[in-house]
Amino acid sequence: MVGVSFPPFFLGAIFIYYLGYKANLLPIGGYVSLGTSPGEWFKHLILPWVTLSVLFIGFYSRVLRSTILDTINEDYVRTARAKGLSRRQVLVRHILRNSLIPIISLWGLDFASVIGGGAILTESVYNLHGVGQLAAQAISHLDLITVMVVVMLGAFAVVFIAAVIDVLYAFLDPRIRLA
Repeated sequence: MVGVSFPPFFLGAIFIYYLGYKANLLPIGGYVSLGTSPGEWFKHLILPWVTLSVLFIGFYSRVLRSTILDTINEDYVRTARAKGLSRRQVLVRHILRNSLIPIISLWGLDFASVIGGGAILTESVYNLHGVGQLAAQAISHLDLITVMVVVMLGAFAVVFIAAVIDVLYAFLDPRIRLA
């Protein structure tokens, strides 16, 4: 069965209705700066963070489980067990470390998709005045300069994250060396 993925605006509306109106657990929208009140800042951003992350959690879990099951049967894992390493050391140093490489790759691609549209929709739903909402307003007003600046900042962020991912590859996989 193919997994169902809800768009951020639909998921955000469901969270606002059930967790904001019905249960009154979290604030529905708006923003409080970190310097004003760290606790309120955190409470106001829980729903947007969850909205953006829920879309990826199931897929990441399946990929990580699959790569862990593949990695468990590798020769270097059997060798590490034969050398007498504890179960925890084998899991962290060998299995999990090598299984995170596909997750890091997927995270980089998903980060680009969130910047490209997910954040704009989420900021609009939760009435957050961020770069995504600035981009949406600039597009609606045909403000070309602002749109170009937002696109350039987004492109810079994607390239920067790609560089960070390359460094993480070198950290996770000892066979990869930075030049």
